[in-house]
Amino acid sequence: MTTEDYGWLQSLNESQLESLLSLHPTGASLLTELPPKQMSEAEADKTRKEEKRLALRDIQFPEPKNPAQRERCLRDCELFLNTYFGQVFYEPFTSDRREMMNDIISAARYGGDQSIAGPRGEGKTRLALYVALFLMLSGLSRFPIVIGKSQKKAEGELKNIKEKLQQSKLFRDDFPEIGYPFWKVGGWSSRGRMQTYKNVETNIEIAGDHLIFPTIPNLPWGSVACGQLIASMGIDGPVRGTNFRDERPTIAIIDDMEDREAANSDTLIEKNEEILEQDIAGLGASSERISRVMLCTIQNRKCIAYKYTDPAQKPSWRGKRFRKMIRQPDRMDLVEQYIEMRRGRKSDDPDAREAFRFWKERQNEIEAGAVVSNPYSYSKKIHADGEPMELSTIHAYYNRVADVGAKAVATEIDNDPPEDVGPVGSGLTAEIVASRRSGLSRRQLPMNCTALTAAIDLGKHYCHWAVVAWWPGAGGVVVDYGVVEVLGNREVREQSKADDIVASEPAIYTALLNWRDELLNKGYTDSAGNHRRVDFCLVDSGAYTRAAYEFCRQVRGPFHPSKGQSPFYPKTKESAGIIPGSNIYAAKQENEGLWLYHLDSSHWKQWVHERFLTPTFDEQNMLRKGSLSLFDADGRGHSSYSQHIVAEQFVSEFKEGKGTKTYWDVRNDNNHWLDATYMAAAASEAMGIKLLGPTAELQAVPKTDKPKPASRQHGLPRNPSGWMQRFNKRRGR
Repeated sequence: MTTEDYGWLQSLNESQLESLLSLHPTGASLLTELPPKQMSEAEADKTRKEEKRLALRDIQFPEPKNPAQRERCLRDCELFLNTYFGQVFYEPFTSDRREMMNDIISAARYGGDQSIAGPRGEGKTRLALYVALFLMLSGLSRFPIVIGKSQKKAEGELKNIKEKLQQSKLFRDDFPEIGYPFWKVGGWSSRGRMQTYKNVETNIEIAGDHLIFPTIPNLPWGSVACGQLIASMGIDGPVRGTNFRDERPTIAIIDDMEDREAANSDTLIEKNEEILEQDIAGLGASSERISRVMLCTIQNRKCIAYKYTDPAQKPSWRGKRFRKMIRQPDRMDLVEQYIEMRRGRKSDDPDAREAFRFWKERQNEIEAGAVVSNPYSYSKKIHADGEPMELSTIHAYYNRVADVGAKAVATEIDNDPPEDVGPVGSGLTAEIVASRRSGLSRRQLPMNCTALTAAIDLGKHYCHWAVVAWWPGAGGVVVDYGVVEVLGNREVREQSKADDIVASEPAIYTALLNWRDELLNKGYTDSAGNHRRVDFCLVDSGAYTRAAYEFCRQVRGPFHPSKGQSPFYPKTKESAGIIPGSNIYAAKQENEGLWLYHLDSSHWKQWVHERFLTPTFDEQNMLRKGSLSLFDADGRGHSSYSQHIVAEQFVSEFKEGKGTKTYWDVRNDNNHWLDATYMAAAASEAMGIKLLGPTAELQAVPKTDKPKPASRQHGLPRNPSGWMQRFNKRRGR
């Protein structure tokens, strides 16, 4: 063949060449005569780069460095953890930690449920994750899932596992088929999608909530890299139906699923128990019931941890509770003396080193007879005086008793909470209320104020009132409050309560008229100096009904009678005489010629407390939506007002075996500003203020530009929002 013939043959693609040569009797021999195809420089460069990419994707690794050690560790979990992850498990295993480890392994091997309560801060989370890793490599569980209290924390713990797999050289040396693929991926999880071993994909996958181990079969020493999975999720995450690559979890390790809020909330306890018994219990394959192991710390006697570790309440969970202080010291008199010294430290001894020296000088005598579960659980740091911060676990234990109290230590360190006695409230105190300062002066309105509401609580001798400015998102500032003295009722002393009320009402009516003139003429101003009147005002008509009705009937404008009710029965259907609402509704009083506002007093008082519990400013130093704060009092506090706000507390009282009862605990009869504030809050809903509605952020420091003043008529906005629109239609406006 000529050179031109060879050139023409080389121009053909492979299929064309095979078809042509099949027609020639000596076609196969002609192929051997063809000279090598000459590639262009660009083609040669492309080929080199492709070969380099393939080489980078394809990983190589040696045989296990210590096969005997590898085999021993695959049969002994404690040895596995100490050998390959000594930086994590640097202390000797204690009896309770060893029992937790063995219970997880037993559940994986034989099935069933197990609950274990251990002291807080003893490394239960790390133990759960690394034991899960052992289960995967030893073949006891192909797909463990670890479920904690939050998705974010769970993903952080799984990230730590991934990093240890990449960083532990000892592990990589003995388990190269696992360690090297993770090591080669490094910090770029996308590399896993392209990784190969001998040009076969390893299928390793690294994600925030799960890891899929490489698949590398047929190694001379027996591979353990068979595509195992581990997932770590929060109880608040997408636990139900967890499935990766068509595989379902084989064991669920539940790690401290309750935080303080969840352990004290009946609603969250019920919700989390439902997740535990339905979502988690149903994670396994259809033919298999998944094993569950719960590692927890008890926080009170009604939480899930207490219930599931109590064999009397949950016998199938085989509950166990571990204490840190198994047996107290014989000389508790010396311990008590030490606690008093530590609590009574002087200002020039903030670290209680005088008490430390007392313990050190008598350590053997003080600690005699004590037995603890973990003798390594104390601070090894050195103080500035050159001495250790703590001398032993017993010393550290009683330091905590002195600092946080015996009840807290018994609960979270010894898993033996004392029986709850008495009601538990929201935690709102007068000090918290008084500290909620808006930065605005008295009667100064915040930016974006869309409603100004007021309310007055009537009394025989004094009437308490409050004015609150609101903006979208249910943010509010109490811009004014005060007391109206009722003159003339000191001499009214009727024998019956009903007669006394009737005799007192004329003076109350007169006091209301005077207050009305004062209220409407007050200088409520925005940052531009524009004056604004109260948009909506509710007048308490519960006791002094005739005075409230007559006042509202005569003055009209923004003033309307109201009545707090508990229990409250909402009206949900609109009619000629009803404007419905869930926590407030208006009912037309035909004989009186006015509308009466019915309020869910329990809801609105609790609502006010929740708003005061919300921090005043957000991260941008803006007044926070959903918060309630007070005007700045020019150096004076809001002591009296704050005491009124917390005079009643919505409390829950738990009694073991009987459940939880909730009620309002009246701690002081002076609750009048609480009543006035909750009525003003209820009035805000009538003006269209909603907690979960669209909001506009509010500046903590008002701007200087002048907004266009809102148009008003008789103290009411021309275009009110909410169901105030329907009310105005009823009145013919």
